[in-house]
Amino acid sequence: MRWAGLPTVTTEASVRFARFAAVAALVTFTRCGAIQPVKVFTPTPSDAHQVVIWDYKFQPEQLTVPVGTTVTWVNRDMAPHTATHRTYSDEPFDTGSMPSEQTYSHTFRRAGTYADLCALHQGMRGTIVVQ
Repeated sequence: MRWAGLPTVTTEASVRFARFAAVAALVTFTRCGAIQPVKVFTPTPSDAHQVVIWDYKFQPEQLTVPVGTTVTWVNRDMAPHTATHRTYSDEPFDTGSMPSEQTYSHTFRRAGTYADLCALHQGMRGTIVVQ
């Protein structure tokens, strides 16, 4: 092959460089397009009074606790979310917009069923049953 009218010279060094460049390009493009691992939330026993917001869901969807229990919501999703309850006028709660990894805690002092929702994402609903 000729370029600009000059003869092409193939040396051992140029062959090694071409191989190195090809491998470097392959590694670079493979890393850029690699599928990232998906985080999976697995509750532990210490999370007994925790509601985790993950994958646009409250997990667990229903949590039953005794009166006087403090429940903590933890946003493990990448998107901001809220946990909002406005039904009982004497015990409303609203986390406000919680960015990823933020927490909010509320102590339930009355028995009842508390429906919570995400004000930012319709369809995200959960229930806290206080006995």
